[in-house]
Amino acid sequence: MADLEVLPGEVHALVGENGAGKSTLIRIVTGAHPPDDGRVVLHGAAVRLAGPASALASGVAAIYQEQSLVPALNVRENLFLGREPVRRGFIDLEA
Repeated sequence: MADLEVLPGEVHALVGENGAGKSTLIRIVTGAHPPDDGRVVLHGAAVRLAGPASALASGVAAIYQEQSLVPALNVRENLFLGREPVRRGFIDLEA
């Protein structure tokens, strides 16, 4: 069982031993895996996230611990990989 409350603007780190369920919890919270039991509550209402894109559109995101996702990109570019700010159909490098 897990009970996690994250308020707007907060950043949390999830740590624990191997096999403790950290990855499973993150997959559930980010919509990649449906919960076997319980519920995910967002803005006071229970939600069924259809997938990671649905979670992201709802304001839920996870930044995974990786050495480097794309070595040629900087930290900001790696964080927004796949969600780059766009203007007139092109990546907005000044945003």
